Amino acid sequence: MTTIPAPAHDVLTQAEAEARAAQISETAYDLTLVLTKGAPTYGGDLTVRFTLAEAGETFLDYAGRSIERLEINGKEQPPAWNGARIILPAQTLTAGQNSVRVVYTNDYDHTGDGFHQFTDPEDGESYFYTYFEPFKQHRLFPGFDQPDIKATYRVTVTAPADWVILSNGLPARVEPADADRTRHTFEPFARYSSYLFALIAGPYHGWQETHNGIPLGFYCRKSLVPFLTDAEREELFTVTRQGLDFFGAFFDYPYPFPKYDQIFVPEFNAGAMENIGAVTHYERLVFRDPPTERQRLSRAEVILHEMAHMWFGNLVTMRWWNDLWLNESFATYMAYVAIAEATRFAEGAWKDFSTGMKGWAYRQDQLVTTHPINPVVPDTDQTVLNFDGITYGKGAAALQQLVAAIGVERFRDGMRRYFKRHAFGNATLPQFLAALQEGSGRDLDAWAKLWLETASLNTLAAVWESDGARLSSLTISQTSLPEYPTLRPHQIEIALLHDEDGTVTIESVPAGVSGAETDVPAAVGKRAPDLVFPNHNDLTFAKVALDAKSLAYVRAHLERVSDPLLRQLLWSSLWSMVRDAQLSSTDYLALVRAKLPLETDLELVEPVLGLAGAALGAYVPDVRRPAEAHALFETAWQMLQTVPRGDAQIVWARTLITVALSPENIGHTLRLAQGELSVPGLTVDQEMRWSILARAVAFALPDAEALLAAEQQRDPSDRGERALLRAEVSRPDARVKADAWARFTGAGYGSLHLTAAALGGFNWTHQRDLLTLYVDRFFDEVTGVFDSTTWEFAERYFGALFPSYRVEPDTLARTERLLLAQGERIPTLARLLREAGDDLSRALKARALVR
Repeated sequence: MTTIPAPAHDVLTQAEAEARAAQISETAYDLTLVLTKGAPTYGGDLTVRFTLAEAGETFLDYAGRSIERLEINGKEQPPAWNGARIILPAQTLTAGQNSVRVVYTNDYDHTGDGFHQFTDPEDGESYFYTYFEPFKQHRLFPGFDQPDIKATYRVTVTAPADWVILSNGLPARVEPADADRTRHTFEPFARYSSYLFALIAGPYHGWQETHNGIPLGFYCRKSLVPFLTDAEREELFTVTRQGLDFFGAFFDYPYPFPKYDQIFVPEFNAGAMENIGAVTHYERLVFRDPPTERQRLSRAEVILHEMAHMWFGNLVTMRWWNDLWLNESFATYMAYVAIAEATRFAEGAWKDFSTGMKGWAYRQDQLVTTHPINPVVPDTDQTVLNFDGITYGKGAAALQQLVAAIGVERFRDGMRRYFKRHAFGNATLPQFLAALQEGSGRDLDAWAKLWLETASLNTLAAVWESDGARLSSLTISQTSLPEYPTLRPHQIEIALLHDEDGTVTIESVPAGVSGAETDVPAAVGKRAPDLVFPNHNDLTFAKVALDAKSLAYVRAHLERVSDPLLRQLLWSSLWSMVRDAQLSSTDYLALVRAKLPLETDLELVEPVLGLAGAALGAYVPDVRRPAEAHALFETAWQMLQTVPRGDAQIVWARTLITVALSPENIGHTLRLAQGELSVPGLTVDQEMRWSILARAVAFALPDAEALLAAEQQRDPSDRGERALLRAEVSRPDARVKADAWARFTGAGYGSLHLTAAALGGFNWTHQRDLLTLYVDRFFDEVTGVFDSTTWEFAERYFGALFPSYRVEPDTLARTERLLLAQGERIPTLARLLREAGDDLSRALKARALVR
């Protein structure tokens, strides 16, 4: 047996991947796994067959516990293994067909990736699932772990008889292995990339049906079954059926795999993962508390996003991670197209896209770490940095802009060519553009250079004059940051809003914008507007700067704008002004308190209230925050008692809890949770109760500890376990903080997600004196954390413990000093430091605007 106790750093470079892909082809895996109930490890026996272009050394990726046996072309060899790679020496290989067998033992993972093990605290049952993107397949079995070495997989799993075993295809055989165990065999069905391989095991509960010959399934662990009611399951299956029909018709390519299962899994790091035929979803999509319609729409988006990947990413896969956008941008954009065209959520689709995906992208694209949609990605470590708002949101918005420019029919026809041309293979940006450009009438190479290969964003503004009755000129100006001087083509619509005699009308004028200034002759002679907005219907990705007259109208009469999407876009422009220190955070919050109670579109209210909470946390000076928070709390309390039962109550109740930042206001919410106060029709759900209790404990309110103990009994679930940890670490007690810090940098709390829950309770703004010691410790120790732990943990450690609540020049200075000292040695840490410094700098400027 060969055991490596301390694996080497596990990373694959693009150059290494390209060299290996040039040598390896016709890859096939034969994998046998033995899973035993209650065991901390599992056994594997892997044979990989492949064709080598010419004799020479190559390697398999493998990060496991041990290797018991290694055979290369039938001969046993001593493993040359450094904990991350098994070297296959040149003298053991031949040009042409080769086989490698590895018999090994491995530990289950507890970090949400690899082969993750979770034990349900409610019933003691264990559940397992895989998560491999971008470079984790080799934590389950040795392999060529890169997207352009596609393979077939024959899988045999022996497991307890009461377990469900799911993989990418349908099982060919299920037979008894012995008295207590069953053997499941899955035969090969197509070539696909290793990061898309899936294995799900455990006593999952499932529901199945068939749609147009495709077997469909939904699965969850047993303790969640009560939450997946008949109505919930029908909604899930309905969206799934609608998506399969829509995508198959739009792409003119039927769903290409044997079945389509969706599994809700615990302690998941991502929102979902598009494993071929076995999509895994984070369990937050199982609503344990009453959801709003917007939450249901968001769930539909996740379902359809992962389904779109079955074509974008799975049928045709990017060659390397620099083309990640070919997966994620398209899945994002097409999910919203499907929502708008094929589901009951059509009305809210593009509003949700604007506030959710594009809002995320606008923030990301204005950070100092902005990057092109199609970036340079030298290795798998830096791949993880690009699962961000630019890849998902900006990339999808760029596609929306492309469709506006070339038309949906040409876009659809290009997609059809792309899938037929590259099915079951890998493709690159030039190959995608070639398929799209045929028949489009556009130079898409030039478009791609401006939209996909340059960073940052543009600002559009309308400059207009009138004689008081008619427009005499209208020009759209386009600006960019000096360090990112690119000006892009924009196909837009310009909204001209008229508010006369109590009647509001909106006229839309199409325009193609390019360069620094674009005249719009089609607008000349039209009625002089009260408001001009140069991105009506949100067709492009750009900030919009409101002209003085339009801004004055918005501040006075925003609620009169009759188009809800336009109202939403105007709120977004106001938020950009706050972030850019052009509108004070207190003025913005005053508008929130004045205008949101008049708003009729709840899908707009929810995201704007979220931004109001962000403004309170980052952009309101500390001395003003208590008064501003209390004012918004009072507004929320008033609205909670007047809005209709249902979603509106949920939205305003969540806001009430979020902005309760004083003992008085927290006590008010606590009385609401305990039934001493009531609002007709409102149920304070379990998530709300935990949120209230965490604040009560953090402020050491009377009876908080007794109520916490009672809540633990009320909710013994995994959610309750995490919430309890967060609340316990929230205590304003020096010993509690010291013990928690020791566990963060030591053994942790048993899994990444439990540790992350505890991390979430550590920093509280009002506890700043108690936490002073840990500011120094964070800056002294964070580099060591990144050096010695996984990215998944280090990212959560940084996000929870960086002292962002201290919006002070000293915090910014310390961040910049650490960045200077650390340099680019750890790119992931360098990026987070840059972004944290950028956020602090922006917050300091925004706070300085408040008088």
